[in-house]
Amino acid sequence: MNRNSVSSLISNICIFIFLLLITSFGIFRMAVQSEKSDSATEQLIRVSEWEDVTVVGSIQSISVSSAGKERWDFQVDSIYFGNLVSGDDFRARILADEAAGKATLGDRVKFTGTIIPISEKRNPHDFDYQAYLRSQGFSAQIKLNSSFTITPNKNLSEWVWWRERALELVDKNFDDQTAPIAKALLVGYKQDLDWESKTAFARAGLSHIMAVSGLHVGFIIAPFWIIIPYFWTKKHGSKIGLILLILILLGYAGITGFSPSVMRASVMAGFLTYGKLFHKVNDSINLTAAAAIVLLVINPSQLFDIGFQLSFSAVLIILLILPVIQNLLPYWVRIRWYGKPLMVIIVSLVVQFGLYPLQVYYFGEISLVSPIANALFVPFLGVVVPLSLIALFLTVFIPIAGFVLNYPSYIFLEWMSSFVNIAAGWDWAWTTASLNSSLIFILWLFLILGISAWQTAALRWKLVAGFLATACLMFSLNTANRLLPAKLRVTFFDVGQGDAALLQTPNNKNILIDAGVWSPGYNSGRSVILPHLKASGIKHLDAVILSHPHADHIGGILDLIDNISIGIIYNSGYEYDSNLYQSYLSLAEEKSIPIKSLVSGDTLGLDPSMLFLILGPDGNIYNSDPNEHSLIVNVIYGESEFLFTGDAGEDQEERLVHAYQNLLDTDLLKVGHHGSRTSSGTTFLNSVTPEIAVVSLAERNRFRHPHREALARLHRTDAQMLFTSLEKALVFESDGKSIHRIHW
Repeated sequence: MNRNSVSSLISNICIFIFLLLITSFGIFRMAVQSEKSDSATEQLIRVSEWEDVTVVGSIQSISVSSAGKERWDFQVDSIYFGNLVSGDDFRARILADEAAGKATLGDRVKFTGTIIPISEKRNPHDFDYQAYLRSQGFSAQIKLNSSFTITPNKNLSEWVWWRERALELVDKNFDDQTAPIAKALLVGYKQDLDWESKTAFARAGLSHIMAVSGLHVGFIIAPFWIIIPYFWTKKHGSKIGLILLILILLGYAGITGFSPSVMRASVMAGFLTYGKLFHKVNDSINLTAAAAIVLLVINPSQLFDIGFQLSFSAVLIILLILPVIQNLLPYWVRIRWYGKPLMVIIVSLVVQFGLYPLQVYYFGEISLVSPIANALFVPFLGVVVPLSLIALFLTVFIPIAGFVLNYPSYIFLEWMSSFVNIAAGWDWAWTTASLNSSLIFILWLFLILGISAWQTAALRWKLVAGFLATACLMFSLNTANRLLPAKLRVTFFDVGQGDAALLQTPNNKNILIDAGVWSPGYNSGRSVILPHLKASGIKHLDAVILSHPHADHIGGILDLIDNISIGIIYNSGYEYDSNLYQSYLSLAEEKSIPIKSLVSGDTLGLDPSMLFLILGPDGNIYNSDPNEHSLIVNVIYGESEFLFTGDAGEDQEERLVHAYQNLLDTDLLKVGHHGSRTSSGTTFLNSVTPEIAVVSLAERNRFRHPHREALARLHRTDAQMLFTSLEKALVFESDGKSIHRIHW
């Protein structure tokens, strides 16, 4: 073995030991953090849910929920539990609609409020709000009551004061349409953006410019990079330049609220600019890796943060793949006027291609118009962002001059906003997607590394071999899964005090039975069902079966009609005088979705391997109660039977027993009317004899469901009783022989 081989071997061993030490340290830090016990105050909060408290602290951030209600991110200084006072500092999310518009960032507030439990993940593909708040350091959620005192913040030594002044200046330089976009673009304040705007920017592929991150920090330090050669000419110039850089990044991070994305970008920018100042530009990948290591040493849990993964993956993908593509482009193309826009399109395509698995895994959507949108707008941001920030500073002293200087930026944002709203409406602008296997992450890693190492023959073929081996493994596993018996999957969503169940049949048909609840500012279609369908890769519902026209069963139908393809809607035919009912009939007609009313004796040919038997209603009107005319659906797959009863009460149950006594025996019963005393009668249950009884309801509901009488009757059947209020969403699978619960 020659000296070079020994040296290379020692170098590789040292790198391996270094990485092992870093990994071990990270695991140790994670273990220490996970073992950290809650403070006495946090424990007291947990056992005081729904209790009233008095809170004193300061506002760190103000935002609006999807329901349009104001909320604060609040630094609590002290909290009063009756006569007990705690002085422990902690962060809390305050539901502050009672004080909407009356407070600003940094204000100190004393108020009485109620501790509200933080919603946990209740459905398989729900956003885990509880885990999110905990990851952001929040210990409580408190609803502000009508009694509060606000003291304006006048402390210039706090960054939040300067942030609030910056936001006020943005309001002066922009109008109502562009100010929310400008706040997000310049200082990372996205709280004024509504849900529709955020969705539109995401579908246009421009959501990254609304989150202050590497792109914005790059624009801020771009002028600094121009004068770097000047620092090289001075003694200690590189050190002075580094200090100046740190001050610039610290100031901008302070104005943007020291958000994690800005801190990540600042650390990355600091390392890369350090490389430029000290002539280490060729080590960009190592410097990026060093920035990641520093951040993970400080907080190892960032490794599981979406922003961290996307930020560093995007930078590394650009550093690995872009040089290969640049070498393929003729020099004359790169120096032409269209060279820079072309490179923006290429970078956008490279990043979108490289991040495909992560984007699909986390968001379930891919923007197809993104390269065009980025080519149109990103090149101008290098001028717009610095110009607007200078204009903000000038507005403090000469408002009219600041407004005039900012006017081109105002026109640019107005143009961009119009484009985004138009592009988001194009059918081809975006598409949904899903991952069929986690192995695609390994496959993609081999692909990215293979492209970057294509000029190195020895490494290239090893990576190609790894790519092909992973692809063969994915194909083999997919083939093996196809050989397994086809299964029916039934998901009973936890939609609170309502019903919604998704059937995924053996022949890949998707059928929704009921659409959950509706309330002002909220419905199950938007919040529960559509996110689940998107995450599952479901783009079409073959049928929607609505048992009856009450809002706790059709609550999400309008959003479903608007946002997903539906083959047909079946209903009970019972006419009902409500805006929601009439609106869905009109909207379905507008979208050319057929609506068919069913009666007992009908069958649905939705899947050739299954039977869908309609057992009720019988077509007669017995009273003015829609519940007693619910669609009753008997779903049969092989030897497994599921009975969906809507909100049928004892009157309709008696009619069912009279007409179908021998056909009612089932394996799984969706209990009627959320466990009301007026449903689940003894005679009916004696005919049904379920092995599993599913009750869909909210834990705290004004009807006090489930009623004790109904539970007693269900208990006598020896059925396993499962409640969505306690178990969250319930998922079952049947292979045609037996039904098994799937724990998610």
